[in-house]
Amino acid sequence: MDTTSQNSHSDSDLIREFSFDNTETDSVVVAVSAAVSEVTGTPMEEMPPLQKTLDCDALESLFSSFDIDDIGEIGQVQFPFHGCTVRIDTTGTIQVFDGNRRFTADGTGC
Repeated sequence: MDTTSQNSHSDSDLIREFSFDNTETDSVVVAVSAAVSEVTGTPMEEMPPLQKTLDCDALESLFSSFDIDDIGEIGQVQFPFHGCTVRIDTTGTIQVFDGNRRFTADGTGC
């Protein structure tokens, strides 16, 4: 997982943005946990399990089966985790936001 940028100008609450490749060995669940761990400074083994927040099998299935070339649109999912809001999209981007912020479909806060 690579850090792709920090402090996005479009979302003032964005702490950090990461990228993942679902063809690599790390799963999206591991990538999300690692991203939140890095942002919060909490070792992954001390964080609550992500499966207490959402269905990890469903998340893995969604991101392993989605092919942006076939569909032509970007899908995304967002959820609160360990004091942050995590937004993942099908381009391989994981964004970690400060606090439990909700977003509308166009990416603006609500």
